Amino acid sequence: MESRPSEDPSSAPPASKSGLSRTQLGFVAANVRSRIWAFDPIGLRGAPADYHPGMRAFWLDSLLATVSDSFYTPFLSLFILALGGTAVQVGWLAATASLMGMVAPIPGASLTQRWGRRKRMVVVFSVLFRLMLLLAALMPTILPAPSAVLAIVVLMSLRVGFLNFFIPAWISLTRDIVPLSSRGHYFSSRNVMTALASMLAIPVAGQLIQWLGAPRGYQWTLFIAFAVGIAASYVFGRIPEHVSAVPRPGETAAGVLSQLRIFWRALTGNRVFLAFAMIRLLWDLALMIGGPYFSVYQVEVLGTPANVVGLLATAAALARMVGLRVWGRWMDRKSAAWTTTLAALTVPILPFMWIFATKPWHIIFPSIGTGLLWSGFEIGSFALLLELIEGEESTQAAAGYATLLSAAGVVGPLVGGWIVSRSGYHWNFALSGLLRLVAGLLFLWLLKPFGKRNTAAAEPAANLETVQELEPAT
Repeated sequence: MESRPSEDPSSAPPASKSGLSRTQLGFVAANVRSRIWAFDPIGLRGAPADYHPGMRAFWLDSLLATVSDSFYTPFLSLFILALGGTAVQVGWLAATASLMGMVAPIPGASLTQRWGRRKRMVVVFSVLFRLMLLLAALMPTILPAPSAVLAIVVLMSLRVGFLNFFIPAWISLTRDIVPLSSRGHYFSSRNVMTALASMLAIPVAGQLIQWLGAPRGYQWTLFIAFAVGIAASYVFGRIPEHVSAVPRPGETAAGVLSQLRIFWRALTGNRVFLAFAMIRLLWDLALMIGGPYFSVYQVEVLGTPANVVGLLATAAALARMVGLRVWGRWMDRKSAAWTTTLAALTVPILPFMWIFATKPWHIIFPSIGTGLLWSGFEIGSFALLLELIEGEESTQAAAGYATLLSAAGVVGPLVGGWIVSRSGYHWNFALSGLLRLVAGLLFLWLLKPFGKRNTAAAEPAANLETVQELEPAT
């Protein structure tokens, strides 16, 4: 005879104080867990379980690093101007920082090969990178204003040098932290949360500066950025690393010429990667011609106060959060090449929007456009780069790539500063927009992601053997 569950209340599982049985509580807990998994703020869904610890730590590191950057990056040019610096000095800061960034990646990759530990490389030099923020915060207290400006330029240049020293190791390690099949979902989820963090942190920093005044407010934002950044370095140190992915000490070629040959082979070993790097060089040159001068234009021409700059940056961060979700879905459905090309063809409109701005609030339009459009180029180009540098020499390829882009950062601000001094800001912005458009068309020519080849847009990258930044630039 078929048995039936007893209807005697005395045989039911004991109820909790809230009136729910253990079975019901278990069901509720499982439902909550399923909803959290469905929300998936970290982007773990679909990734193998052994990747989860590293992906969680990398996500938290990115979140803390974003908060740290948001407290000082949008206001660095304003800090220099508040100390009596000029637009030319702001341009020199961008140029010298990029020069340091150009010379740092190759020795950084060589040191990574010697140490045999990419994570150690990232942690050590990220601490040095963030120590420069603490020293820059102290400069107005220690030195008179003109000397403090020069000292801050030097420190911020060293900051970028330390950053680029560990960038090749960071890019190479990122390939191992996040599996290829999960990169679109993971990076879009991660970047949405960092955009939210940026959206909250930037106005707080702007209000703090407005409340404390200059230069004290800027100093406190740098102090906070330093403290949060050190926490990010600690969290990154918790990421598991596959030691076998990097040659152990003694396995690398000896001698400077041998090392340079390795980097040249890694950079030129695949024509698609080399062409992508050269087009990206033109793209970054266009960016750096105008990028360092947008904040200066806001202050000197439009008369925008620091708290309004922070609110505008928040609007860009909010738009970026929306854009990342949209672009992330498109990248999963299409490809990284499709996303990169479409974003590169639309971003050039942004500098022209600045030309028509005559009041501080007009910048809300390019700010929103920056968040929506740059988010696509951000996740698309980074995912494409990770595909293009697959192979044993990924660290060297990333170093050569970073060196090329830093070269654009040396030349771009100097050209931009010359145009501003001779012809004004509008001609600077127009040239920046036109060169970006040329680079976007070259991406279209190289990647050919639309039309009949749309479904196979990622194939060139998949068959190969082998992220601003002084400040967010429009």
